Amino acid sequence: MLKYLTIFILFSAFGSTALSDASPAEKHYKNAIAYHAIGEFAQAISEYKKAIALAPNSPIFYNKLGVAYSELKQYDAALDAYQKALELSPMIAEPHYNIGVVYFKKGVFPHAIEAFERAIAIDPEWEDAYTGLGEVHLKQGHFEQAAHAFKKATRRNPKRASAILGLGKVYVKQGRLDEAITAIEKAIEIQVDNTEAHYQLAQIYIKRGEKEKAATAMAFFKVLRQTDPLLEKAEMWVKKYPDDAKGYNNLGIVYLARHRFADAVANYKHAISLAPDLATAHYNLGHAYHKQEKIDLAITAYQQALAINTDLAIAHNNIAVCYTELKVDLDKALSHARIAVHLAPTDGNYWDTLSQVCDALGLENEARHARKKRKEYSNDE
Repeated sequence: MLKYLTIFILFSAFGSTALSDASPAEKHYKNAIAYHAIGEFAQAISEYKKAIALAPNSPIFYNKLGVAYSELKQYDAALDAYQKALELSPMIAEPHYNIGVVYFKKGVFPHAIEAFERAIAIDPEWEDAYTGLGEVHLKQGHFEQAAHAFKKATRRNPKRASAILGLGKVYVKQGRLDEAITAIEKAIEIQVDNTEAHYQLAQIYIKRGEKEKAATAMAFFKVLRQTDPLLEKAEMWVKKYPDDAKGYNNLGIVYLARHRFADAVANYKHAISLAPDLATAHYNLGHAYHKQEKIDLAITAYQQALAINTDLAIAHNNIAVCYTELKVDLDKALSHARIAVHLAPTDGNYWDTLSQVCDALGLENEARHARKKRKEYSNDE
């Protein structure tokens, strides 16, 4: 989907215009950037305006002011800011691109096309502008033109998931479903939690009558759709409170649900670095490793969680599962499984683990008892 530029792109394009001898303006600008990063757009706008009052010839300030207005859906104010940036520096691509984004959101497609094409004329290698152009053509039903724009974007950046997905959507509209699947799966390979890509994939499988594949894709799409707002909140939280270990732990939980395993692990580790005694972060780290089938690492993390909180039933259960999967140390698996059902005697899943360990060890009577308990408490649920 369309997105706004980061400040790093802006600096590379604009250089140091109007910043070198305007330290008070720069201070307000940095404050604005900080507010912008944590989603406090009204405060960011106030600081951008203060920076502009002190340095009225900076296209950087006006461009970022426009982005902040656009985030608040104040599109007319955003367009005014972008136009001011262009008056100060006409041969920069970013404000044209951002104007295209605004007009696309407003549904004024001819103006959006014009803005994206101007951005491309200034910077012919910028894949974002081609992607934006492709989105507009796709929305208008101009499929050949859309495909042409998306292909130009992917030639410039083969890892551009949004452009590859856009191309897949074009193929869907043209009835080229095999090519659509290839493109959409490539987009998912690049961005595993691309919500729209999984939705599109599910819809294709529904059209083809492939019920199992459709159900799998739709199930994960629903997870992504449900966690989209949680992801935004969790990412914003750690920006606002960078020393809050629980915030990183919670962000890791969201990443794990979205199959972003490396990101989940990184956030759990950061939470642990901030709060080494946070047992849930150690447990969640183990769970993430377990999902990746890194069983030895999972066991170590679960054990660290138990060193902090010996009554964490789920960690005992999962260690038992790990040893059972590895088919080693089954005596340890049995001990942990027994502790888990002792700590949480009404959890059917823990009784199920115990029954499997007992089966592996040939403890028929205890296995039979565990299965009975599993059935009893599973029925209660």
